[in-house]
Amino acid sequence: MKFHNKQLEVLRCIKNEKPKILICSGAKRAGKTFVLTFAFMAHVAKYENKGLSFILGGATQASIRRNILDDMEGVLGREIKLNKSNAFDLFGNKVYCFDGANSDSYKKARGFTAAGAFLNEATTLHDTFVKEVISRCSYTGARIYMDTNPENPTHSVKTDYIDKDGQRLKNGQLNIKAFNFTLYDNSFLDNEYVQSIEASTPSGMFFDRDILGIWVASEGVVYQDFDKNKNYINSDELDNINFVKYFAGTDWGWEHYGTIVLIGVDDRNNYYLIKEIAKKHKHIEYWIDEAKKIIDKYGDIPFYCDTARPDYIKKFREARIKAIDGRKDVIAGISEVASMFKTRKLKVVEDNVDIFKIEIYNYVWKDGKDEPVKQYDDVLDSLRYAIYSDLKYGRERTYNSR
Repeated sequence: MKFHNKQLEVLRCIKNEKPKILICSGAKRAGKTFVLTFAFMAHVAKYENKGLSFILGGATQASIRRNILDDMEGVLGREIKLNKSNAFDLFGNKVYCFDGANSDSYKKARGFTAAGAFLNEATTLHDTFVKEVISRCSYTGARIYMDTNPENPTHSVKTDYIDKDGQRLKNGQLNIKAFNFTLYDNSFLDNEYVQSIEASTPSGMFFDRDILGIWVASEGVVYQDFDKNKNYINSDELDNINFVKYFAGTDWGWEHYGTIVLIGVDDRNNYYLIKEIAKKHKHIEYWIDEAKKIIDKYGDIPFYCDTARPDYIKKFREARIKAIDGRKDVIAGISEVASMFKTRKLKVVEDNVDIFKIEIYNYVWKDGKDEPVKQYDDVLDSLRYAIYSDLKYGRERTYNSR
């Protein structure tokens, strides 16, 4: 089994300095999760056949399976099956898998005396869950490992743990050790792949976090890489494009714009915002009529809808419109759309949009927070619901079939 230099540095620290809490934060694809998966397994193995309890935490059971258990199976050479308590046997001990994203998730860890824990994607976990798990690791020699991508520098994972790097207990033992990873630390990545990631990662906050592993605050215009000279096309160009599928995004509104956007995908996997419909003070019947006009022309396509109005979604479905709950993960969705703008994989038909032209330059980050200002976001929200939902559902279908 091979490790790159930063991973070896982490393993040497675990062996020689024995920190109580160790955090690996930084860039995606840098090898943080794998080295801590290996370290966690080695820690469990130290207590072989003692029947102790260990905690494996993640945002959801699915993310624990995808991020941790699949790699464990590769190392162990066997399948890991969870019992009814979402636990499995490892080296004669029991590892309990807890999803910790919700405010009441900490209750799952109550009553435990654990000999160690591994918290995956720690910034996606609720703060009370993180603290509860740490407090439950009271067995002699217990160790807590955490990995995470950077977020806002005010996040509790950074302020409570990473910023206390080097903290020692009264007896001199190292209590907290933090490592920062950049994409360039992973020497096993193909150079062409690294260049591709650099080229496709949106400028500003996303590049600083995803490539350099820096905890920076969001600021300025959200879609910094949109270029009117490169991302706009004219409607007469559509006749020369071979579209392979269409779908739509819907954002409900009244005092602000309600919107439907029509998206087309060509045979080279380029996306096109073909048309926007944006109106204020329109009842659901209006939106049903507009959706049916789109269906008459483009077929029985899916409409990814804002879930804030389940009654409207129900009426769409009653009208035999294929209404699907939109995936509304704000940062992840913005990242996908921003990446498409940067790589010119997302084009906008300039003469078929009006509100988009206003919003694209006025959609900004809220000061000090990882969320946009709720203004100039109506068409852009429906665009995000549509594209992110199409990508997310597609990836989940691929992962589940695999």
